[in-house]
Amino acid sequence: MVNQQTAELHEASGRFLAIAEREVGRIILDIHDGPVQNIFAALSQLYVAQRRMAQQHDEPPEELERIRRSISLLENALNEIRTFMGTFRPPEFERRDLVSILEGLLIQHEEMTGNPVDLVLDGALPAVELPVKISLYRILQEALSNAVRHGEADQHTVTLSSATASLVMEVADNGRGFDVAAILRNPMAGHFGLDGMRERVGLLGGHFSIESVLGTGTRIRVEVPVT
Repeated sequence: MVNQQTAELHEASGRFLAIAEREVGRIILDIHDGPVQNIFAALSQLYVAQRRMAQQHDEPPEELERIRRSISLLENALNEIRTFMGTFRPPEFERRDLVSILEGLLIQHEEMTGNPVDLVLDGALPAVELPVKISLYRILQEALSNAVRHGEADQHTVTLSSATASLVMEVADNGRGFDVAAILRNPMAGHFGLDGMRERVGLLGGHFSIESVLGTGTRIRVEVPVT
């Protein structure tokens, strides 16, 4: 009875993760079709105004400078929104296999940071369900981001392997490390997102662990059951 309830809970959690990811995709689409298009339209109008003002020599130079500053602010805002959308856009989880999804994330990380990431596939890997793909992708995304922003790492290694009825992902970096116990006591102090990673793994009935030593880097280990 207990095993059946646990299985049903994990199944429900998996459905929740899939629904949440689809909702993220809908929000990204709404942002693209709404604010992004409005900003682009405003920029187009400002480009026209800038050209016309530049051709009219009787216009005060400070007015033209205001237009230029407005264009610069809107361009920066548009670039930031596009970066955000690129980070959180769901990468076709349902159609692609886990390895190709994670490879895409690693390529994106390398292009954005210039930091190399080694992907190690340790043996044959089992096929995984949609909730596992989503969780491992988001955990890896958070781990790489933390390593750069907080740990100042410039090298990363991601290892995927299989154990008995489970899949294991390890993420290691050469950053400056941190006091794990202190962060777990007060996670908001470091904004490391460790609670979010642990919760994702817990929803799948898996295990999450982290090791970090000051000056030597951090290693995150995730093990999730597969069927």
